[in-house]
Amino acid sequence: MDSSQMVNNTGTDKYHKPIKDDDKHLNPLYDMKEVPKRTYQLGIAALLIGIGLSFYDAGIGLYVSSFLVACFCFATLMFILLKYNEAIENLPITIIILICGMIISATLFEGLDTDQYLYFFPILIAVPIIVNLKRTRYRESGIYIAIILFSFCVTIVAGRYINHLEHLTAAQISKLVLFNRIVAISSTILFAIAYTFFEEKYIRELMEQSKRVVDSRTRFLATMGHELRTPLNGIIGVINLLKQEHSIAQQDEYIQVLKYCSDHMLQQINNILDFNKIEANKLEIHPVSLNLKQLMQNVSMPFTSLYQEKGIELKTEIGPGLDVIVLVDDLRLIQVFNNLFSNALKFTEKGYVKLKATMKSSSKTAAVVSFSVEDTGIGIAKEDQKQIFEGFWQVYNGNTKTLHGTGLGLNICMRLLKLMNSSLNLTSEKGKGSIFSFDLKLDYVQHKSSSVTNTESEDNLAGTRVLLVEDNQINMMVAKKVLINYKALVSGVFNGKEALDALEKDAAYDVILLDLEMPVMNGYIAIYEIKKMYPQIPVIAFTASVVDQEMLTNLIASGFSDCITKPFQPYQLLSIIKKYIKKAVAVQ
Repeated sequence: MDSSQMVNNTGTDKYHKPIKDDDKHLNPLYDMKEVPKRTYQLGIAALLIGIGLSFYDAGIGLYVSSFLVACFCFATLMFILLKYNEAIENLPITIIILICGMIISATLFEGLDTDQYLYFFPILIAVPIIVNLKRTRYRESGIYIAIILFSFCVTIVAGRYINHLEHLTAAQISKLVLFNRIVAISSTILFAIAYTFFEEKYIRELMEQSKRVVDSRTRFLATMGHELRTPLNGIIGVINLLKQEHSIAQQDEYIQVLKYCSDHMLQQINNILDFNKIEANKLEIHPVSLNLKQLMQNVSMPFTSLYQEKGIELKTEIGPGLDVIVLVDDLRLIQVFNNLFSNALKFTEKGYVKLKATMKSSSKTAAVVSFSVEDTGIGIAKEDQKQIFEGFWQVYNGNTKTLHGTGLGLNICMRLLKLMNSSLNLTSEKGKGSIFSFDLKLDYVQHKSSSVTNTESEDNLAGTRVLLVEDNQINMMVAKKVLINYKALVSGVFNGKEALDALEKDAAYDVILLDLEMPVMNGYIAIYEIKKMYPQIPVIAFTASVVDQEMLTNLIASGFSDCITKPFQPYQLLSIIKKYIKKAVAVQ
């Protein structure tokens, strides 16, 4: 639905492409050149010319030459079929070698008098048609031209100094010369025209693609401007109202509006960052061991109050057999569900939204689990379902007559699931709700029922000592308050030097939240000292920087256990801290 009830496409085209797709999507220039297609066309053209030449030779009584050309035609056809079945890789060089070999052989039989060497000219013209200089530069074309020039020299030498094997009459020579000249010159002209046509087509497509990219970015910025300015306007407006309001009840309502607007902004920003990571192939899946049943019980919790406020029932249906420990990237799976829940909330005015998880199949080492999010919302028209997973589509809600979202939610879900070797499926009918579903194969950590007990199942950090290293006082206040609400014991310091001093006095901390950019001593220097002296304490980077996969890899290599980006959701902070507390307990 984030990309479902659409009114217009904001221009994904070839610029915004799925991760790890075929050459057409990975390399638009290569696709526009249509080099593989042209190679087949060259092979077929050579085959047709050869067939014509074979019949012509037979017609004028040159049966040996006719048989030789027929063998060439058969070989060309076989190599085209082999390439079609992916049995060989490089068809262009095979075709060129075959043609050059055929011309040399024909010269050995007929001599230079029949002008067979003229066929080297259309071959030279064909080289830039079947070589993509944008991809290989000049190396490949240099090899082809070298083969052709070498064959041309061999042909001239063979025709001049070797007696030809077949005796030709003057009439036969005259007819062959006329035929070869006409076909060679015509082929050269046709290949030259084809090359001009293909290059013009390529240039037009390149210009159109550039225009689509510019249009896409322009529309994307306009859409994002609207999507971010709208909640920002709400935040500014509500803050001004809060200054003038003295009623506690009214203040609570304004605070709920502030929370909704800020959450909406955070979701849009996270979607953009994740989309860029996926586009750059810098987003990876990092499975961790966890209890699948508990994950499914907790995944909808952040949306409970939002659904209650709208009067929509939020259901969770967990099938038997899911109380097991599996390997899964919980953060990315939760992100998929968050997008699906968020979409369902936008387009469901009454009824319910149901999360369902069932065991589809199971073996000794892994389970295949089916997940779905079903809603009773406005549904998706059949004609719109083909394109709902395209990025940057705006969403039309017929009930409110408004546009919603950037159209990134479902696109990101599809791409994340693709990284997990799955795909997102849709079952929907306009006016009758929608069901988004997918299957995941999850490896068991242990093949037995494993319920997480007492303290692990509690949604708090009771007894957990946290050292919070943050130079911004507002960020310090917010993070400290969130952690205290989760019953954590928090000590706060403002830079890396103070963190080391605090650890020297008391190193009995369960986890350290360490900002990266700080005065006196930043997080990059502090992590080195901390891990050198206190390697047993998990340190989590706590930063507002844009963290891509490369940066995360560097942080982990530096000694950080993980990373939390600001702004953060409280449940994300809870989830990551609990994960490393569990690991520390397991090691002990």
